[in-house]
Amino acid sequence: MKSSISAIVIMLIASLFVPTAYAKKKAPAPVPVVPVSGSSQAGGLPATNARVAALETAVVTLRGDLAAEIAARQAADAALASQIAAIPHVFVAEGFVTNLNGATAPVAATTVPAGTYLIMAAVQMTNSQSQADAQARCVMKADGVLLADTSDLLFPILTTAAEPPSNAFGSTMFAPLQGTYSSSSPIAISVDCSESTGAPAGLDAYVNIAALKVATVH
Repeated sequence: MKSSISAIVIMLIASLFVPTAYAKKKAPAPVPVVPVSGSSQAGGLPATNARVAALETAVVTLRGDLAAEIAARQAADAALASQIAAIPHVFVAEGFVTNLNGATAPVAATTVPAGTYLIMAAVQMTNSQSQADAQARCVMKADGVLLADTSDLLFPILTTAAEPPSNAFGSTMFAPLQGTYSSSSPIAISVDCSESTGAPAGLDAYVNIAALKVATVH
């Protein structure tokens, strides 16, 4: 009996030092809890909407400023164009013809932009005939419309080839031509001269045209 009791005591003492199979197993590690972070729509979207609204307002303001600047520049350009248009513009041309006898010839011509013009021409004609007086005439036209006419001018012989100055046969005369013309299309201006005696040699004609563009003619 005593031996049985002793055996039981020994087994109890041994159980205190020898771990059981269940004691050798480790307990599972706890799963960490990660807190969920982030801003809610209630806190983020209003600020973004405010920034977008501010940008849209700035764009509208810039567009208005740009439109105002364009309008101001267009007004300034129009005012400058009016000032330039008010400045008189002079268009000039010159030409000459020699030994004109028994015929009509264009001496000087030019084409000017549309508008209203005071047109003037200075005509110089010299009798280069050696045997007779010269009968000459010059006319100024705009788009074929007669503006001024020298009528017939007589150029008598003043000297002969035998007298000084050598070969200075006839006389020289000057005649002014003047007229006004207006058109909404480009204007063709011309001065034609003619000699009617048909004598040997002929008439020398020199013409200078000046067309002054004006706002109106009174």
